[in-house]
Amino acid sequence: MTHITKIKTATKIRDLMTGMTVLYKGDLLTVGRNDVKYDSFTGYSFKGDAASKTITRVIFRVPTIKGFRHEG
Repeated sequence: MTHITKIKTATKIRDLMTGMTVLYKGDLLTVGRNDVKYDSFTGYSFKGDAASKTITRVIFRVPTIKGFRHEG
């Protein structure tokens, strides 16, 4: 797990896109098409949770011949 970079800043739910990897409540998850929803009353939510402080964006550092490449 040394090739994982966690984004330190708070990730806003509205900035999440399908295919991104996030750390959510201790689990490593890939954002799916139906995970991010918008409601006019609560705003954006991820898996029904509107608290973006529980979401951390994760980027994988993939070793290649020319050095590391970032994915995620």
